[in-house]
Amino acid sequence: MATNTLERVAPLTHAVGNVLKRVFVIGFSIIVFGNKISTQTGIGTAVAIAGVAAYSFIKAKMEEEKRVS
Repeated sequence: MATNTLERVAPLTHAVGNVLKRVFVIGFSIIVFGNKISTQTGIGTAVAIAGVAAYSFIKAKMEEEKRVS
């Protein structure tokens, strides 16, 4: 499904969707399963999501530049 989506949308749009999916899954597990979040866990989760977002955006931008060139 990810490959099919990537063929239909821009790489940056796919990267944003991927990050939002991760945020949704984490939020869903907190609400539905009642997972407790400590301050340290929250900070770690935020750093991990920010890292994935930065990596995805940079990679998408590089691939977009390759297509333009």
